[in-house]
Amino acid sequence: MIGKKYILTGGTGGLGQSLLSELIGRGATVLVLGRNERKLKVLQELYPQQLEVYLIALDDLPAVRGLAASLINKGETYDGIINNAGYGYFKSFADHSADEIVAMMNVNVTHPAVLLKELIPLVRPGASVVNIVSQSARVATPFGSVYAASKAALLSLSNALRLEYPDLHVMTVSTGPVETDFFSRADVSGHYSEKTKSIQLDCDSLAAQIVQAIADKKNEVNRPRWMHHSLTLYQIAPRAIEKLFRPLFLSKHD
Repeated sequence: MIGKKYILTGGTGGLGQSLLSELIGRGATVLVLGRNERKLKVLQELYPQQLEVYLIALDDLPAVRGLAASLINKGETYDGIINNAGYGYFKSFADHSADEIVAMMNVNVTHPAVLLKELIPLVRPGASVVNIVSQSARVATPFGSVYAASKAALLSLSNALRLEYPDLHVMTVSTGPVETDFFSRADVSGHYSEKTKSIQLDCDSLAAQIVQAIADKKNEVNRPRWMHHSLTLYQIAPRAIEKLFRPLFLSKHD
């Protein structure tokens, strides 16, 4: 990846920062998009030669479109776009406010889709479009319905783009729980994080697998594998499995 250039959203913490470290460690340069100015400055000081930053809130549609226009005007081209930014809430559908639903869908799928539409003209033939989705995109997720719906939409979009753009490498990354601060916002009670502690994925290890999959032009990364295989079985008889394993499906509920 020496000399290659990538755009990364959500690169200031968690999996995104691990992805950034892995890409730079392999010789790539990265444009990180983020809304936390302090964290972006820290990253810029850490990687002064291989990093550019752009302060942007992905829930701001005019700003998203303005970014694309700015890069077009600069004549930049890229070898990949990694959509990693996203968040969720683990609570009942009834407990979500209308503003929460709109904002979550915007950050998780609507504005990344707009960003991709605007930026695809800037990527080189064979460039990678990588969308970080979730295993929850493939399964009924009570008390996490809006988050799961946003990730299901992003997964569906990715699979369609793979067919529409045969000259691009489109890859999805579907994960179970990852050891990040995602849960501090998603579940302030800490119950779900505690329940899943033993199966949470390590950020650095996962990032290394993702970046290697980009290099190998894989279509999918699904971790943990046992969860992916279980959900493949779920697709065969979903309603029956929901009845048999109802307590598992309610694991996000206090």
